[in-house]
Amino acid sequence: MNVKFIAFDSFGVKSTCTQVRLNNFCITIDPGIAIETASFPLSMDKRLSLVYKYKKKIEKSCMDSDVIIITHYHYDHFIPDDKLYENKLLLIKDPKNNINRSQFKRAKEFLSLIKGKTKKIEISDNKEFNFGKIKINFSEPLWHGVNKSTLGYVLLVKIVDENTKLLFSSDLVGIYQEEYADLIIRENPDILIIDGPATYLLGYLVSYYNLAKNIINLCKIIDHVDSEIIILDHHLLRDYRYRDLLFEVYTKAKKLNKNVLTAAEYYKMKPKVLEGYEKSGPTKWKKWEVFTKKEIINVIQNAIENKLIDKKWLNKAKEL
Repeated sequence: MNVKFIAFDSFGVKSTCTQVRLNNFCITIDPGIAIETASFPLSMDKRLSLVYKYKKKIEKSCMDSDVIIITHYHYDHFIPDDKLYENKLLLIKDPKNNINRSQFKRAKEFLSLIKGKTKKIEISDNKEFNFGKIKINFSEPLWHGVNKSTLGYVLLVKIVDENTKLLFSSDLVGIYQEEYADLIIRENPDILIIDGPATYLLGYLVSYYNLAKNIINLCKIIDHVDSEIIILDHHLLRDYRYRDLLFEVYTKAKKLNKNVLTAAEYYKMKPKVLEGYEKSGPTKWKKWEVFTKKEIINVIQNAIENKLIDKKWLNKAKEL
C-alpha cells in the first residue's frame, strides 16, 4: 500500500486529501480544499497561492484514481467540479440521511452537477466494498465533533490490502467520544490519520473541558494502537500553539516511541503554521500557557462541579 498525503492543513491549506495506491488501483479520499482562516500566520496572497498549488495536486490525484471517496459535504473535503469525477466510481456519504441542512443542500447540488458523468455512485454508510484483494469499509455516520453536533455526520474509512490497514478518521475534529477512541483501538491500524481538535476555536466554539477529553482520548489511542504511523493534522494545524495545547499527547507519544506526525513532518517539512509564526510572529494569540496534566485536571474538576461532564473523566485525567 502506497499512501500519499496530497493536501493537508500542515501544508497551509484546509484539506485532508489522501491518495492510496495498491498496485494499479488508485483511491483518492476527500478531494477538497479551502483557504486557511485569518488567524493563520500567512498573508492572504500566500494562503491563496497555496490553495492554487494544492488544488492542482488534488485534481491530478482524482484524474489518476479509479475510486473517489467523499466522507461528507464540506468544501474542504470535496471540490464541486464535475470534470474531476468523470468515469470514476464514487463512494459517498449518504446525501439524504444523517445529514444537516447545509450539507444536504450541497450534496444535492453536487449530485445534480455530476449526474450522468461518473462511472457509478454508491452510498457507503456502514458498508464494505471489495476490489479483488482490496477492501474498503465505511463506518456508520459518526458525529462531526461533539455529540449531537450541528455540523452533522462523517464517515470513518478503512482500507485494507494483504499487508496493511489504513484508517482515516475524517472530520471527527479530534476524538470527543470515548466510544470513537475504542473503535479506533479495536481496528488497530498500521496507518492512522486523525483530524486533531480545533484549538483555534478555543473559548469560542470549543471548550477547554472538551479539549481535555480530546487529549485523554488521543493519549488512550496512542497507548493502545500499534500503528507504525499516526498522522495528527487538519483542524489542529490551524493553530501555531498546537504542540503546547496538546503537550500531553506529544509527551505520551515520545514516551512510548510512537510516530505522531503532521503530514508535513512525514515529508520532513516544517508545518506551515509554525513556519509562518516563526517568520511573521503571532496573529490572534500573543501569550498562552502549556496545557499540562495539572491544568487538565483543574479544568475537568471545574466541569464536573458545573455538571458539564461525568465524574469518570477526572480519574482518566489523573491517569495521563
